[in-house]
Amino acid sequence: MPVTGSFEADRLLLICLLTGIIHMVETLSYSARIAGIRTRRLYLASSLFSVLVLLARTANLIQAPLLGLFVDKTIIQGNTALLEDAIRSIIFSATLGSLTAALLIPTSIYIFIYLIDLLEKSESMGVMLLRMINTDEFFKKIHHRLEKSVRRPRLSHLLLLKDKIFVKRILLLTILVASINTTGVLSSIYAGALLPDYRLTASQMSGVLNGFSTILLTFFIDPYASLVTDQVMVGKRRAWELHAMVTCLVTGKILGTILGQLVFLPCAQFVLKATTLMQKL
Repeated sequence: MPVTGSFEADRLLLICLLTGIIHMVETLSYSARIAGIRTRRLYLASSLFSVLVLLARTANLIQAPLLGLFVDKTIIQGNTALLEDAIRSIIFSATLGSLTAALLIPTSIYIFIYLIDLLEKSESMGVMLLRMINTDEFFKKIHHRLEKSVRRPRLSHLLLLKDKIFVKRILLLTILVASINTTGVLSSIYAGALLPDYRLTASQMSGVLNGFSTILLTFFIDPYASLVTDQVMVGKRRAWELHAMVTCLVTGKILGTILGQLVFLPCAQFVLKATTLMQKL
């Protein structure tokens, strides 16, 4: 048992690490928007944003099966009572990943500006990567670039926004969306562990939770973020307002992952009740 416990602890640590990376990469993607505005190369910035999304999805492809295996072994070994603490550790790693990204965003903006310029000169993502890899002084250049790009994050711009009431609503919606996205799958998995005979049905209920958050994101948050970006691009808004908007979204994401600790069990109870109701149909 001690050996098995050690393996399970290592597996949980790897899941937490991958979860932190996923949330860090997702949060860092906001800096691509700012870099695109500064360089007037929004489409090149979106290409780099797509690379970040691909990295997050790749990490998720590894994390999801590991998480499923961890839960299955926990159920088989009869350690379901310990599963709640394990899932809370995973949620905490999402908070750490988002917080780490928030601290790195001012720095990553300048890294993105450098990469956008490099991509424009290379005219191809593949050529750009080959040039970077084949350069003897690649790591030295990256280190030099990081030294030049380190910036301290600031929250002051958030207080200067004109549309404060609307921004408060966006902030609250972002917190809600982030909390559901962080816990949706985990709550469904936990509900499935409590109801093992209908584990697959419960796990599929995550689509209902995440679907609700996707609707809020698509209809309310993304349009506002796109509007601010476009207005900054054409000069109707100041550049600092885009920074403030990104600060709002990142702050909401961090607070949302923290709120995930509170909504985790209520979401699991919702999945349990919905699964039980479906049995009667």
